[in-house]
Amino acid sequence: MALHTLGVINFPFPIIIGQSLGTISVLAALFVLEKLTKKEVTLNEIFNKAKVKDVNILWFVVATFLLPLFTVLGNMLDYILTLEPSYQLFKAEVFDTVGITIIILIPLTLVAGLLSSPILEEPGWRGFAIERLQMRYGVFLGSLILGTLWWIWHQPINIANGLPVTIYSYLGMVIMSFAIDTIYNLSDHNLLSAMIMHSSAFVRLSYFYSNSESIGVLVVSIVGVVALKIIARNQQKSSQEKQI
Repeated sequence: MALHTLGVINFPFPIIIGQSLGTISVLAALFVLEKLTKKEVTLNEIFNKAKVKDVNILWFVVATFLLPLFTVLGNMLDYILTLEPSYQLFKAEVFDTVGITIIILIPLTLVAGLLSSPILEEPGWRGFAIERLQMRYGVFLGSLILGTLWWIWHQPINIANGLPVTIYSYLGMVIMSFAIDTIYNLSDHNLLSAMIMHSSAFVRLSYFYSNSESIGVLVVSIVGVVALKIIARNQQKSSQEKQI
C-alpha cells in the first residue's frame, strides 16, 4: 500500500486492510515464535503480564494522562515562546464537530482503543521485546533500539496514509517509546500499563492539537521522559537496598 501511494505499483485496496494485517502480524509473529521455540516463549505467558490484581493503580493513571499532558504543556510552551499565535487545546476540526461531548468521547476512545492496536501490538513490543533488549543492551540502548524498530515498522502505513517521513516523526515516536517502556518497567512489567499508554497515544493524536513539528512538545516530552528515568533508577536502587 505504501508502494501504491508512491506510484510504484497498483494496489487499490482500502488502508484499513493493510493496517489490520500489520497489527495482527505482531501476534502472528509471536505465535510462530512459540512454535519455533517449542513454547519457550508463549502467548499465554506474555498476556499474563497484563495484570489487574495487586497492582499499583498510580501507573495506570500516569499511563492514561502522561502523553496528552506532554502535548498540552508542549503547546503551552510553544505559545509562551511565541512559536504559535494562539493556544489551542483540542483540534479545531474535531471540537467544532463534537463540541463539549469531546469530554465523553475521549474516555470512550481510550477504552475502545485498547481492543485494537494496543492489545495486538504491545504483547510483541513490550510484552516480548523490551525486556530482552534491555537485558542485553541496557535500559537506554534497549529502548532506543525498540523505538527505532517501532518507528520503521510504522512507516509503510504512514506513507500509505500520506504522512511525511521526517526526523521529527522519528524523534517523537522514539521518545514516546521511551515513555511507554519506562512506565512498563515502573509498573513491574505490567503489560496493561503499556496497552493503556498506547491507547492514550491514539487519543492524543485524535483529539489534542499539536503542530506536526512542535518544538514545545518535543522539549516537554524529553524532560518528562528524563524525569521518569530518574524515578525508575531511584526505584531500582531502593529495591536493591531492600534485598541487601
